[in-house]
Amino acid sequence: MSYTGTFGQRLGIFFTIEGSVLSAVSVTFILCFALYKWLRRTVRTWGKPVMQPSDASDSSLFLNLMLADLIQAIGNMPNIKWMADAEIMEGPLCTAQAVIKQIGIVGVAMTSLAIAVHTFSILVLRWRAPRHISKFVVVGVWVFTALVIGIPNAVHRNERYYGPTGFWCWIVTEYKVEQIVTEYLWVWFAGLSMAILYTLMFVVMRGWFIIDNGIHWHKNYDSVHHGAAAPETEEDKQSKAIAKMMLFYPAVYIFSFFPNSLARWLFFSGFETPYQFSLFASTVYSLSGMFNLILFFVTRPALVVGPNVTFEETVPLSEALHRKSSSRGTKRLGHLPDIHYDESPEVDIEKRSVGPDFDPRMLTDRNNLTHSPASRYGSLPAPTPPPGRGSTMEYLSVDRNGSYQRSRGSSSLTEEEDYGHLPG
Repeated sequence: MSYTGTFGQRLGIFFTIEGSVLSAVSVTFILCFALYKWLRRTVRTWGKPVMQPSDASDSSLFLNLMLADLIQAIGNMPNIKWMADAEIMEGPLCTAQAVIKQIGIVGVAMTSLAIAVHTFSILVLRWRAPRHISKFVVVGVWVFTALVIGIPNAVHRNERYYGPTGFWCWIVTEYKVEQIVTEYLWVWFAGLSMAILYTLMFVVMRGWFIIDNGIHWHKNYDSVHHGAAAPETEEDKQSKAIAKMMLFYPAVYIFSFFPNSLARWLFFSGFETPYQFSLFASTVYSLSGMFNLILFFVTRPALVVGPNVTFEETVPLSEALHRKSSSRGTKRLGHLPDIHYDESPEVDIEKRSVGPDFDPRMLTDRNNLTHSPASRYGSLPAPTPPPGRGSTMEYLSVDRNGSYQRSRGSSSLTEEEDYGHLPG
């Protein structure tokens, strides 16, 4: 599998370059678009209180996958020189290609595994992670990658560690242990772990396993004995739908790395693999960034369009109910699901905000007032609203048991409320 500069080998390298260019352009577009959205949102909301829908899957992991794909694609660009010169020369460019390829490949593997674990936690374990956990995971991925690649480089800094290996530059064949430990071990580990995780997710989604106070086979599970599970909310349904879509990204990774992994495994085992197969496997692997872009547009269009910026406002309850009911049929994949209000919501007196929908006629609504002697029980005004939230007074009544009652018609809620952030 050595590079001799024949026309067939150079043509095969050209295909790997094409795949890398397509992936680089694709992921660069996504990263630039994400930066543009962030800048636009920052300018529009500067100094203004805003409420934005939370991304149910937290795009940090996906954007990090795009960044790793970009680094991996850049690592194949020196192949242009090797193809043009019909030979691979040792030197700074060769060393740079080897290091960049390692960083990209390990970064893609670890980020794909992180997405798989994140999806498994949402879909099967129903674990609600802290809000910014994905940011720490991203940092951990790159710290781990730096250690895995940097330590062997420091140990062999005075030796010939990188050089031509087949059709590109990488760790020379004298360091077979380092070849496996610093890259392919983590590629195979990530692929095997994802296969196990998604197999478990499949059997749980099919109902063959039920996780409720332990793991139970479907035939042996007694829901009455263990207690019936809580009814699934609309938020849970949409969270599962988003998690299912996230399955495609690691699936693309497994499809992309398997041919290349097989070719390298045969090479490590002493088999002389045809250069056609090796370059085909490398081309498929180089296209992973473009594959992710296609899935990005197909499965997560809401993230492409970007969340709408909503400024804080206080609206009447009737209008809020109308807006909520009118948006129930809207498909908002990739964002926190809408919360549906009950017709008679429970109101916390201390935390409830006073809205601008006060109607003086409500004070004369005899059906909603509790009458009591003025000598002992009187009307109490609601707590004074904070500045900027309206100054309208709203009246409460106290019954003989000392409990507060509020006119139902005077209830108001803000259009958007913070119901928490889905796992990051």
